[in-house]
Parts: sequence; structure tokens; C-alpha cells
Amino acid sequence: MDHTHIVTRFDKDLNEIETLLVQMADEVAAQMKQAAKALKNGDDKLAKKVIKGDSVINALEEKIDDKAIRLIALRQPMAEDLRSAITTLKISTALERMGDYAKTMSHRVRAVDDYSPMKPVLRRISDMSTRIINSLELVMDAYVNHDIEKAKQARDADQEINDRTDALFRELLTYMMENPRNIEACTHLQFISKNMERAGDQVKNIAEQVHYLVTGELVEE
Repeated sequence: MDHTHIVTRFDKDLNEIETLLVQMADEVAAQMKQAAKALKNGDDKLAKKVIKGDSVINALEEKIDDKAIRLIALRQPMAEDLRSAITTLKISTALERMGDYAKTMSHRVRAVDDYSPMKPVLRRISDMSTRIINSLELVMDAYVNHDIEKAKQARDADQEINDRTDALFRELLTYMMENPRNIEACTHLQFISKNMERAGDQVKNIAEQVHYLVTGELVEE
């Protein structure tokens, strides 16, 4: 078989997987945005829509993983081509987990009848969600264009998310100490905050995969 034909076919298959990854990232970003909006507004209908929409992300992960595994098995890529195929598996896993965090947030929208005493916290969680979405868009741009500098920017942005999570934890403790009736709501918000932090960690993981894809080296902490 002609070697050029094999290379061309590999590139075509990989491009299809990359397109699916970008689509998956777009779905995750939309889910996170809607979940944060549902929490902020107490919108149970929107929360249920997010929960139902998680199946779309899961289906995309299965499709991407199946294509990537078939690509590795059939084409037996080497060096950078192998890194490209493996990276798609890692990124799809990170995106699927981010979708799970949005779903979990939506489950907690109606866990408490009234989050209104903690409205400032709801705004901060919404802001964290926006920052994570922006970082996700940045890191996916880095992935598509093999842009190591943008990957670094997305990775560095994770520290601010961590700092905001710590600040939010202290704020929630204050609400609980001021009024014991806030404890249940604050506990749910703390779980949501930690999931936002984990979502930021997944963006960081994607950024590290982009670094590995481009350089062939793991990121040094």
C-alpha cells in the first residue's frame, strides 16, 4: 500500500476526532454556563435540561474514544502521530468529567428551597464558571493550533480559580457561623465550589496534554 495514502488517511481520521473534541468542548462550555445560570436563578427547568444534556457529552466521549482506539490499532502510529492519538483520549476524559461537574451542580439547584441568603456566593460561583469556560476555550484553541503559549496561559489561570475557591470556603463558613439555618445551603454550595475547582483542574490537565503533544515532554511542576 502506498505510504502517502496511509499518512493521508491517518490525518483524515485524526482531523475527524479533533473536530469531535472541539464539539465536545463546546457542549461542556454550554452545560457549565447553563448550570451556573440555573443555580443563580433557582431555575429547576434549566437544571433538568442540563442533567439530561449530559448524555450528549457522554456519547461524544464514547465516539471519540472508539475512533482513537481504532486509529491506534489499525494505523499503528509512531512518535508525534501516536502522541496525537493518545492526547485525544486524555482530553476527552477531562471534558467528560467537566460535564459531570455541571450535571452535579444542576442536581443541587433544588436540593435547597432557597439559596437567596447567599446571593453574593451565587454570583461568585457564576463568575468562576465564566472564567473556567474562557480558559476551556483558550486551551482548546491551543490544542487545535498546537499553540504552547496559549496552553501555558490556560494552565496558569488555574491558580486564580484555586484562590477563589479558598476565599469562597471562608465566606461560606462565615454564613454558617452567622446563622445555623444556612448550614445546609452552604454545604451544597461548598460542594459546587469544589467541583468548579476540579473543573479548572481539568482545563489545566488539557493544557498539559497540549504541551506534551507539541513538545513530546511532560510539564514539570
